[in-house]
Amino acid sequence: MKKIFFIVLTVIIIIAAAYILLPEKPVIAQDLSIDTSDVIAGKFLTTESGWDKWWPGTKTGDRQYNFKGTKISIDKMTNSSTYLKLKKDNLTFDGEISYFADAEGSAKFKWDAVDKNNTQFFSRITNYFKTKDTEKLVGEILLSLKHFLEDERNAYGYRIYLNHAKDTVLLVSANTYPIYPSLQVIYNTVTTLQQQAGSQGAKQTNFPMLNVTQTDEHEYQVNVALPINKTITPFQKTSINNIPKGGNLLVADVRGGQNTVNNALAQMKIYMKDHRLISPAMPFQSLVTNRLAQKDTSKWITKIYYPIL
Repeated sequence: MKKIFFIVLTVIIIIAAAYILLPEKPVIAQDLSIDTSDVIAGKFLTTESGWDKWWPGTKTGDRQYNFKGTKISIDKMTNSSTYLKLKKDNLTFDGEISYFADAEGSAKFKWDAVDKNNTQFFSRITNYFKTKDTEKLVGEILLSLKHFLEDERNAYGYRIYLNHAKDTVLLVSANTYPIYPSLQVIYNTVTTLQQQAGSQGAKQTNFPMLNVTQTDEHEYQVNVALPINKTITPFQKTSINNIPKGGNLLVADVRGGQNTVNNALAQMKIYMKDHRLISPAMPFQSLVTNRLAQKDTSKWITKIYYPIL
């Protein structure tokens, strides 16, 4: 008799504990900080085209997605949130994924959802464990988004990374032209700088550097620079520029012709704006490939450097 009593008492205690401790409604609450800007966060979280790029599972229809048997349907998107429905087993969660600026250079993503239909007391325990399994899947989805957004190639089209200045002495030629300078003009200038440096015993330490800035409709400011190993006396129309050793440089590796390079420069400007970076000097292209010798522009390799504070 006592044994039966203790069994009944145990069952009552478990039921009472479940009633007190377990939530009345199944609830999902996950958040994750991602090293990205709020601009990029919005681009990929609140547009269907963005979802199509980062979603780790499959797309099954218009605004319909699947991940490991979990069905997601998007109801609407706003500037800072995506409202959606999540179906897993017998549970249907209505909720949203939102983002907001977090620490400097990062954004926090929150996924909050609730199943308002499954409120029966006797299903609380089974629903609780099902919800925990679903929460793990939600965590996997957010982690996939993190991996995607923290790769600059996905967000900006190029790998953008930090490096430090090693070439501290530049022999520079600055000229203006009424049209965009031809490759022959650029490399004639490079040859002239090489001859100047060699005449004073200086050696070239890296690839030639180029900056072309259109100042008005019919004028282009063209700076060609040659990294050298020591300071020399510059000739007429040339100068010596010194770069602080170890200074911060934002770098992008680009493969392709001048249009591709120009696009990379534009994306780096956006990257700096998104990450609130300031450049104290003009960007420059490091001409890794000799463009005169290599006629196939798809094989051109260029490193773009942006000095930053």
